[in-house]
Amino acid sequence: MRGLFLAALLGAGGLLPAEALAGPGTSEARPASSKARITVHVVHATDSETGIDPRLQPLAGQFRYLKYKGYRLLSTQNIDLAVGAEETVTIEGDRKLGVALVSLDESRARVRVEIDGKKGKLIDTTVTINRDGTFIVAGPAYKDGILILPLRASY
Repeated sequence: MRGLFLAALLGAGGLLPAEALAGPGTSEARPASSKARITVHVVHATDSETGIDPRLQPLAGQFRYLKYKGYRLLSTQNIDLAVGAEETVTIEGDRKLGVALVSLDESRARVRVEIDGKKGKLIDTTVTINRDGTFIVAGPAYKDGILILPLRASY
């Protein structure tokens, strides 16, 4: 439940920059697509390390809400999905991450995120991600900290 709460807290109110981890987007209107690329970054947040991995600098301002001292990028996966499609990938901690593209319009994507661990479902939520924006899902325990999953919807 803690991860679900943090995801809702961090995603609310437009706190996440649209250009996070991918550079600035264009401001011109673009037609809606039926496909999107969901880029999943897996980040280890911990107090046993300090500093922010240089590859995560675009999100550095958002990490202050999590109160950890160190943030390290562990992996990145690109998942190309059509509306209604889903894919499951393995992430750190021997967990399964399921990502489904629920719907898409010209300004936002609805994405279902499920994380399963050894003892069952850890997170099951649907989030809205602005076009070319990032939403952070956080909370599953990992080693001496937690995993943070910035999800970017590009289309």
